[in-house]
Amino acid sequence: MSVVGGVLVSIYSVLFTVELILMLFFRLKFKTSTKAESDLPKVTVLVCARNEEHNLRRCLDSILTLNYPQETMQVLVGDDNSEDGTWNIIEHFEKRHNHIKGVKVENEKEGLIAKANVLNQLIDLSNDEFQVIIDADMEVQPDWLRTMVGALKESQLISGYTQIASVGRYSHLQFFDWQIVLHSMKAMADAIRPISILGNNMGFRKSAYDQVGGFRALGPTDVEDLGLLQRFQKAGLQTSQVIEQTGFAETRPQLTFSEMITQRCRWMNGVFTHHWILAVPAFFARLWVVPFLLTLFVAYIDLALFILSYAYFTTCLKYWQMHKHTNRKFKLFLYEPFFISLLDTFALLRIIFKGKVSWKGRKF
Repeated sequence: MSVVGGVLVSIYSVLFTVELILMLFFRLKFKTSTKAESDLPKVTVLVCARNEEHNLRRCLDSILTLNYPQETMQVLVGDDNSEDGTWNIIEHFEKRHNHIKGVKVENEKEGLIAKANVLNQLIDLSNDEFQVIIDADMEVQPDWLRTMVGALKESQLISGYTQIASVGRYSHLQFFDWQIVLHSMKAMADAIRPISILGNNMGFRKSAYDQVGGFRALGPTDVEDLGLLQRFQKAGLQTSQVIEQTGFAETRPQLTFSEMITQRCRWMNGVFTHHWILAVPAFFARLWVVPFLLTLFVAYIDLALFILSYAYFTTCLKYWQMHKHTNRKFKLFLYEPFFISLLDTFALLRIIFKGKVSWKGRKF
């Protein structure tokens, strides 16, 4: 075997060991979040919306069915310069529900851009200690807010449990991918500390947010969630990842290959920008199909089978562990790990050769 082959054996042996440790952490260190049942504090739900006329109504309807007293909750909906009927939908709900308020967001106020700009302006309008963020394309379950508030009584910043809704022919692929990614996030969060956060479903204590300078301290960035997480951790504040059977939120899946690749380009940008130390192991873990096909092509059959075994064993076992804790399961096909790795490979090539990606009419 060549030197390259030996290096690949070493890399995937280490990755295999790390994955087994993460699965052990998930099994032994799993921390549950207490759902708030009494003494429900005032809370502000922050909804970011840009060109969401096809999603926002469903999101706000689900918020109206929350198992949380409306008199102790306010919902601030920020319209980020939408070019469709988003504001009309916001006005419709605002007129009918006193605890819902629409806000027309000023473009790039205080030098901030994208979602951080929206959230910064919404947070300035709220004095509530408990702040919870949900994206406009999300649909929350009835106990979602109680679960988030309960977790915030124990931590200063939390990442919620987001899942993929069963919509479209590719939803099961994205569901599988989210389950295994969230598995690693939960294992690391409970055993050591969170390494990432879901910006579409998160919450924080406003006093802690002000302490670290909030989004203003980040400056212009399109990865505001990771930036805020790192500021909380640098300040020594408690951060955690929520994974519960109840109290989750669902996001709409990307419906085309192009949309899935664009989404992954944004995720990779976050890794390269804020977690560059993890970028190299993530490259081999997520893009395993490339070395697998190369070793197969040069007839290193044993090594190719080892890489294939690593990919399938770890992802499918993590998927099974998540199912045991959440009782949420799609039908599992054997092509998911291979297809997801191909998508990540195409996304990396897209970044290398085309650079910036367009998201909601803006390039990043």
